[in-house]
Amino acid sequence: MLTRVRAVVLAVAGLSLAACGNVHPGSAAVVDGKTISMKTLDETAQAYCTLTLNAAQQQGGAVQAISNADIRRQAVVALATSVVAEDLAKREDLDVRPSAWEVTPSMRDQLAKAFPNANVDELARAIEEDNKVSVIAIALAAKRTGQAPSEANQQQLLQIGRDEITKAFASEDVKFAPRFGLSPSGQVRSDTGSISVAPVDLEATPAEELPDTQRCS
Repeated sequence: MLTRVRAVVLAVAGLSLAACGNVHPGSAAVVDGKTISMKTLDETAQAYCTLTLNAAQQQGGAVQAISNADIRRQAVVALATSVVAEDLAKREDLDVRPSAWEVTPSMRDQLAKAFPNANVDELARAIEEDNKVSVIAIALAAKRTGQAPSEANQQQLLQIGRDEITKAFASEDVKFAPRFGLSPSGQVRSDTGSISVAPVDLEATPAEELPDTQRCS
């Protein structure tokens, strides 16, 4: 389960954004007037860090260092995506229910055993946000295409639905705090948000060489 969650997290982080601008102090983002607080972002980013490192360990490979900045960008994109998806579900009158994405008590027990030092509530919330986007994306694609979801077409519907959610960022007036350095397309401008810096900084310090305070750990 945790490996799948990591894959979904990274997939969500790759969604394009359609707007970037000023937000209120203390806010990480604003979506259609709804504020995503920096506190919520911090909690989600910590959960992503925990899940991502665990996924790497479960896959049997060396744990690659990831910067806090990258994790926070992934988290803020995912949180905004969740809000956009929920708005779309209401507008489209989709038949989706929280029970389809909620983390069950047994899953919480598994999380508690797997991560004895982590905040299980925060981990559960992060997983639920990802699950919610996937459930809504599939339902939205099913409505658009007229196809009933099945094992055979689930991945195809998921991609179609995610594309629809991406398109909706423009109408949802998504705005991200400048500190994340995200361009209107969701690409990283720079660590400071300056639009004058190239998207890829070849001289940037590799994540594995960053001090512990700047790395996901």
